[in-house]
Amino acid sequence: MREIAVRMFINEKFAGSYGNMVFNRAAYNGSIELHNPMQKYLVDFYSYIHWENRAQTQEQIDIVNELINTDLPKAPNILMSWILHWDRDAKIKQTVPGFCAYLPDSGEMHLRIGDEQRGTKGSWDLPVRHCKNAGPKLPVFIATNVDLTVWQ
Repeated sequence: MREIAVRMFINEKFAGSYGNMVFNRAAYNGSIELHNPMQKYLVDFYSYIHWENRAQTQEQIDIVNELINTDLPKAPNILMSWILHWDRDAKIKQTVPGFCAYLPDSGEMHLRIGDEQRGTKGSWDLPVRHCKNAGPKLPVFIATNVDLTVWQ
């Protein structure tokens, strides 16, 4: 299984307005990093209903319809995110098939990425841990399947 690390940050702009009657409703922002090959993805965590309403592509609508038949939408306090690939060189964000679900009450994260274009396809269930030294530009939560002290 590929090494993965998800870092979540408090969204400093949460509940702020960025247009007339347009509010930022993402409680957390974050990044997903995978090794071999190195890939980086971005996530913005919303309540389930706001996440569901942000579905834009047919693949995202299919995921919403698939999850309706599961217990995931009923989980208390669940936060969800669509996944964007981050191209560091071109500085471009591109939507990819998949989603990330964070269950704060149980400290679990479920992640599914279907980015066949870049050879990243899989699902991960990760434990989420609070970071000891949270602060500006430091993550408040981290989910990983590898020891980050040896992360290269």
